[in-house]
Amino acid sequence: MSIKSKKKMRKALTCYLPVIMWILITIFPYYWFINISLTDNSMIMKLPVYYYPHFFTFDNYKKILTAMDFAQNFKNSLIVATMTTLVIIALSIFGGYAMSRYQFKAKSGVMLLLLLTQMFPGIILLIPLFSVFVKLKIYDNLLSLIIVNATTNLPFCMIMCCGFYAGVPITLEEAAQIDGCTTIQALFKIVVPAILPGIVTCGAFAFVNSWNEFVYALNFINTSSKFTIPVALSMMQGEFTVNYGGIAAGTIIALIPVLLIFAYIQKYLVAGMSGAVKG
Repeated sequence: MSIKSKKKMRKALTCYLPVIMWILITIFPYYWFINISLTDNSMIMKLPVYYYPHFFTFDNYKKILTAMDFAQNFKNSLIVATMTTLVIIALSIFGGYAMSRYQFKAKSGVMLLLLLTQMFPGIILLIPLFSVFVKLKIYDNLLSLIIVNATTNLPFCMIMCCGFYAGVPITLEEAAQIDGCTTIQALFKIVVPAILPGIVTCGAFAFVNSWNEFVYALNFINTSSKFTIPVALSMMQGEFTVNYGGIAAGTIIALIPVLLIFAYIQKYLVAGMSGAVKG
C-alpha cells in the first residue's frame, strides 16, 4: 500500500468514520419516531422488533388529528410561541440597546441580576405565579403562558442583544443623528438592520423554548381544548396504557414548524452566533 493510500485510509478512519457514526446516532431517534408513527399500535410492542414499518399506515396521524383534537392543541402552541417571540423581540431590542449604550450606576448590578435569573430552575416560580394568575383571573388562559414564557426567556435574550449592539460602532448612530435622525430613528434605520441576524437568533431561541415548554403549561391550563402540544402528548400516557403510535405521530407533527423555521433562518443564525461571539 502506497503512502498516499495510507494517508487516505488514516483520514477515513480518524475523520470521516467518526462523523458518519455521530450523524447516524443523531438521526436514528428521529427515524425511530417516524417508524413507530407509521406502524399500527398492535404491532409496535410485538417481537421481533422491525426497524422499518412492517405494515405501513397513517392511522396514528388520522386519529390524533381527528379524534384527539390535536389540531387545536397545535394552534394553541403556535399562538403562545408566536406571541411570546414577538413580545421578547420588541423588549429585547429596547432593553439590550439601553444596557449597551447607556451608562448608569446600577448597570453592572442589573446585568448580574439578569444572569442570576438563568441560574435557577423555573419550577421554583410555579406556586407564586399560580397565585398571581388566579388573582388576576387569567388562570386557565393562554395569556398566562405568554406572560410566563416571555418573562423567563427575556433576560437571556436581552443579554444576547446587548452583545450584538456592542459589535456595532456607536459612530454610525452619531453620524445618523448629525444627518437629522432622532435616537429612535437611528436605532431602527441603522442599528437594528445591522444586528438583524442577532434579533433572528433571539427570536428562534424564544420560539423554541416557548414551543417546548411543559411544566407551566401543565399546571396553568386545565381545559383540554387549551392544551399545548407537550401537554396534549403527555395525556396520551395513561396509568396502564401508552399510545406509542399517537405520541410518535404527534411528536413528528410538532417538529415540523421548528424544522421549517430553522431551515428558513439558518443563514441568519450562523451570522447571529458569530456576532454574539464578537460582541
